[in-house]
Amino acid sequence: MNVQKVVRQVILGSVFIESDDEYKKTMFSGQLALLAILLSLFYLIGDYLQGFYYTAYVYLSAIAVFSFSIYLHRAGRHCLANYFLLPVANMLVYLMASSETPGTGTFVFFITTSLAAFTVFGYKQRLLSVFFLGFTFVLFVLAYYPHFSLLPLRHYSSDRIVLNMVVNFTVALPASAMCIYLQVSFNYQNAKQLREKNALLSKANTELDRFVYSTSHDLRAPLASVLGLINVIHTTENLSDIRRYLALMKDRVNALEKFIKDITDYSRNSRLEMVKEKLNVKYLVEEIWDMLKYTPEAEHIRMIIEVPENIEMETDRTRLKVVLGNLISNSIRYHDPAKQDKYIRLRYQENSQSFYLMVEDNGQGIDPQHHQRVFDMFFRASETSKGSGLGLFIVKETLDKLSGSIQLESRPGIGTTFKVVLPV
Repeated sequence: MNVQKVVRQVILGSVFIESDDEYKKTMFSGQLALLAILLSLFYLIGDYLQGFYYTAYVYLSAIAVFSFSIYLHRAGRHCLANYFLLPVANMLVYLMASSETPGTGTFVFFITTSLAAFTVFGYKQRLLSVFFLGFTFVLFVLAYYPHFSLLPLRHYSSDRIVLNMVVNFTVALPASAMCIYLQVSFNYQNAKQLREKNALLSKANTELDRFVYSTSHDLRAPLASVLGLINVIHTTENLSDIRRYLALMKDRVNALEKFIKDITDYSRNSRLEMVKEKLNVKYLVEEIWDMLKYTPEAEHIRMIIEVPENIEMETDRTRLKVVLGNLISNSIRYHDPAKQDKYIRLRYQENSQSFYLMVEDNGQGIDPQHHQRVFDMFFRASETSKGSGLGLFIVKETLDKLSGSIQLESRPGIGTTFKVVLPV
């Protein structure tokens, strides 16, 4: 276990904080408490070696409160923990600063506690930060101007004063820098998240414009065909013609149903949370094939599954089923009727980092000039394409959610291979 994990375990234990900003603030507060404990021990030992035994009670009391602050973090009472940490830290600095010469530079810790207040409370609780800032300033004034101290004055030699000043500054500087760094980190992360959200929003707006335009066309076209065929049926009494028109209507309705399914898959992929589970790859492919093998186009196609029965992987089952279902469906739809032995082959490979699934067919193939665009929304390689133009786009978007990728190899008249790459 590394140092970072140990510190997190000490401060939070089993407590989980969902917000990244709140987590950082809480960890910073806990680290300040740990640092305050270590510094109190350091200065306690230093005073003891110089014969100032009475400060031990102050330092030990402060250590007890700082430890209680960490306990509150472990109990999930993060704001209350800060109410104990910051006032006691300020009072400790006041007691030490008021009982020795200003030349030791103890007052620099007032700057650290002020910065810490703005860091641990944040913008939403900024009034508390301002209150602690005022509290710190009052203690600073009381430490040096009334010439009054609750502790006996400690007198140092000139060399010792200089040494104390160097030590105090050396300790206070990085502690103050930590406060500022954390604030800069908050701003950077927030700006980064805003840029990412803006990029996603811009992408969503672009896709929505294309989606509305293409969807209105692809939904209207089958309906218009069905209405036209209904009108034609009304004008004929020939039974064979009626059956032929009904078959055409069924084909249009099936196309419409497939298009609606594609829209549903796209919507679910965009909104559903990731649910990882262990699954048997071969059984999943067999399940998909059982749903597709009775379609008329799949009647003479062989499905070859070259995946051992014991191969398992951990991923989102619903999304992987959408990916493989679309790829296998595409291989069926664009098979080559002229070939005697039509097949779809699914193979797998794996290494320590990635899991590969290859969906290979000996169908019509895809012209190389279209390889870069087949994953675009609503792209069709030709006007005679039967699909909605959403299938491969959904595959690409779904794999993005799975942190995976896809590669295409295809030659017209030879066949097509899609290689799906998923992280182990």
